[in-house]
Amino acid sequence: MSPSSEKPPNNADIEQSNSSVDEKADLKDSASISSKSHVDVAYEKGVDVTVTLFAGHAEDADVDPVVSKRLRWKLDLHIIPLLVLLYTLQFIDKQSLAASSILGIIEDNRLTTNQYNNLSSAFYIGYILFVYPHVWMMQRFPAGKWLAVNIFLWAVFMGLHCVCHNYGGLFALRFLLGASEGCVTTGVMNVVAMFYTRTEIGERLGWTFMCNGIASVISGFIAFGVAHVGVHSNPARWEWFMIIMCIYSFITSVLFFFLFPDNPATAWFLSSEEKVIAVQRIRANQAGIEAKVWKREQFIEALTDAKTWVYFFFAAIANLQGGVGVQYSIIIRSFGFTTLETTLLNIPGGATMVIAIILGGLWLHYFDKGNQRAWIGIAGFLPAVLSCLLLMCLPWSNKPGMLAALYLMQWSGLGFITVLHWVTVTVAGHTKKMTVNAIFLIGYSLGQTLSTQFWKQKYRPRNYLPFGITLASYTLDIFFILLIRWMLDRENKRRDREKELSGKEYEEFGYVEKVKEDGTIEKLKVPIQLLDVTDKQNPAFRYVL
Repeated sequence: MSPSSEKPPNNADIEQSNSSVDEKADLKDSASISSKSHVDVAYEKGVDVTVTLFAGHAEDADVDPVVSKRLRWKLDLHIIPLLVLLYTLQFIDKQSLAASSILGIIEDNRLTTNQYNNLSSAFYIGYILFVYPHVWMMQRFPAGKWLAVNIFLWAVFMGLHCVCHNYGGLFALRFLLGASEGCVTTGVMNVVAMFYTRTEIGERLGWTFMCNGIASVISGFIAFGVAHVGVHSNPARWEWFMIIMCIYSFITSVLFFFLFPDNPATAWFLSSEEKVIAVQRIRANQAGIEAKVWKREQFIEALTDAKTWVYFFFAAIANLQGGVGVQYSIIIRSFGFTTLETTLLNIPGGATMVIAIILGGLWLHYFDKGNQRAWIGIAGFLPAVLSCLLLMCLPWSNKPGMLAALYLMQWSGLGFITVLHWVTVTVAGHTKKMTVNAIFLIGYSLGQTLSTQFWKQKYRPRNYLPFGITLASYTLDIFFILLIRWMLDRENKRRDREKELSGKEYEEFGYVEKVKEDGTIEKLKVPIQLLDVTDKQNPAFRYVL
């Protein structure tokens, strides 16, 4: 029987105390859960936003699989198209500089090789500086609306590229573009985790990240189209590219403002009953939905958790490969192709990434019970290692082989999305989750900032040193994936042993104490994860491998 919000709350789920607020004892809301007969947390201390919605349904039967599947389809119908639109837009915006590099932006702005590389770094400097402010704002304001506001800012900054005709102006705009886009990945990770189970999160993050490949295909066609504009036209070819992306960004911001949900409790397309089911079906995640109170103890726990920094170093090292994306069109043109041919030859690389992520998603979907994430990630990075070796070892005259090797590198997207999935599902407690996300993305931005700085004119055309650094980065990625898996597996086994020795079952429920208007205290019985506890505070939490 599926839960329903229409049924009256059970007396066992809601208890009322006649004691006043002044008489209430202090509550310990972040200590060891397993040592208590039940857990009490004051509402004002910060609990999940769905607590009031879920009160009275704590011990409802599990959601019927047919009902769950039907609701999942409805969620996909309303959320995934918007995420696809957003991530496709974001990647084209990021790669707009690379696409414009063969459309005249370098010549029209009299950019040197170092200045061009610095423009890419400027984007990620803005990203680094604003990623945590975005996290802070999204914990206090509706996530969907905050994303919409920043997408509108992208539209403004993309359009302003057309009035810049020097290095300084472009540097400022690339910085501001990165600052506004710093909310996207953490926002997507956060919202997807609110609506989907752990396996579903992996699949849907894969679909979302796959849009990087789709964006490369679309960007290639847009660049091919504007490349037919006259060389001396006004607006210039690269300016037409920016104008098109400005319009695309503006339309996306409007759609997000009115259609994108902030969380299950306020999703406009769900009925009252469906909102309860949406929360019920993801209880196994052990991570709750969202809390709007920033918690210092969770922030400190995030900083002292070893896996936070393993994720950080993975992100920083993995994104030393980012320079390849910035130089992608330049590398292909160096093989001897014309500008028009280069715009079209960008497309197969994006298609390669799409195929890799689809195959990885199918692997996760059908074999998830075997904890396959690490092996899926490694399967994504091994072809990229081979790609670097081929690009360094093939004779320069073998242009088809060099081009095929460059396309093969796009398999690495599968490896990166695996760790992105881990970051999303192995951390609980909303402040901790948002902090870990921010630290991961700071590492990501740091790697991207540095990635363009070793693609120097003196290394062209073979680029032995840049490809050598990229090869080392992919090799270290595999090491970090194995390290993460070992750490998570060791912690799971430690918790299993601890439970076996204690001979006790984990506490599944707790109580939220909410002060009513008359001064009495209402106790709402809810699942432990809705008390906004972290993965360390909740001994029942198990990490996916």
